Amino acid sequence: MKGCAVREILVVANQTLGGDHLARVIRERISEGPTEFALLVPATQHTDFIVALAEAFAVQGGMHPPPPGDTADEGAKKRLDSGLAWMRELGATVVGTVGEHDPVRAIRDLLAEQAFDEIIVSTLPHGISSWLHQDLEHRLHRHTGLPVTVISAPHPTD
Repeated sequence: MKGCAVREILVVANQTLGGDHLARVIRERISEGPTEFALLVPATQHTDFIVALAEAFAVQGGMHPPPPGDTADEGAKKRLDSGLAWMRELGATVVGTVGEHDPVRAIRDLLAEQAFDEIIVSTLPHGISSWLHQDLEHRLHRHTGLPVTVISAPHPTD
């Protein structure tokens, strides 16, 4: 980093937002020099069993599925709000947004509006994280060319 340039770091987190593993990395980046963060919380895509059944019956002329709700976006908005407050308590200068459930598309949408120097992805542990199963780190690096740091929350049995 040259001079007093401010680094712009994108933090992508959902269920692991607020964990000690993420707090350590955020504090490290802050200690390295002027840093501003953007927090992206992808909306969680819930598969509602009742909606799935209704859609199956609708195909056969039975029930009609209920209209899609905003529960995933509402949950993500709540996580975003608490995550922003949490990061500010750590000393971070941060803004945030809720993105679509696919983290790659959500990040691409955000990168169309703002440039970043690094992407930090906070995930669930190996074996649980769908993001790790999707090889999110390499996909993001390939699509963005940016350094991608992936940190996993500790496994509940650890």
